[in-house]
Amino acid sequence: MLLQKQHLQSINEGKVTYVKDFVKLERTYDFNLISLLIEENNLVILPKTNMSNLKDIFQIHKVSNCLKEFKTFFDFLSKLFRYERDPQDEVDLFFSLTSQIGDTHIDEEDVFILSLNGKTIYRFYGETDTDYCINKGDMIFIPKNIKHKAIGLTPRIIASIGFFGKKAEIK
Repeated sequence: MLLQKQHLQSINEGKVTYVKDFVKLERTYDFNLISLLIEENNLVILPKTNMSNLKDIFQIHKVSNCLKEFKTFFDFLSKLFRYERDPQDEVDLFFSLTSQIGDTHIDEEDVFILSLNGKTIYRFYGETDTDYCINKGDMIFIPKNIKHKAIGLTPRIIASIGFFGKKAEIK
């Protein structure tokens, strides 16, 4: 996992932060793996839009204990930024089987998005709109209360690592 000094500073300042090649992913994250995780862990899939078909965006809550690397990502970020533990902190998976646009929204927690498969644009709204395109192994930090949406350019799988507690500033 690779975070340079400017990434740490940007995250500590509560700025959207894009990290290209944050991690080299050895495992293949595909829809066969998603199916296996669901079956082995008795996970529930939640549709995120109202399409109610395979063109939807899906969410699987609380997967940090499903694969060793999910727990590793969670622990690394939690300890690095010294987040106060909150019971809602967790790793969720989001996936879509087709290119898809998510709803514009604001998260109430800090979120680290790790791309596991596919290509996704994250659009941020503010004084100027900004887009970041993330690919496998890239990460983007989205501070709470930032208006944004995801635009899947391909089928995609992302890990969303959310922290509701406060983080300590790293000096």
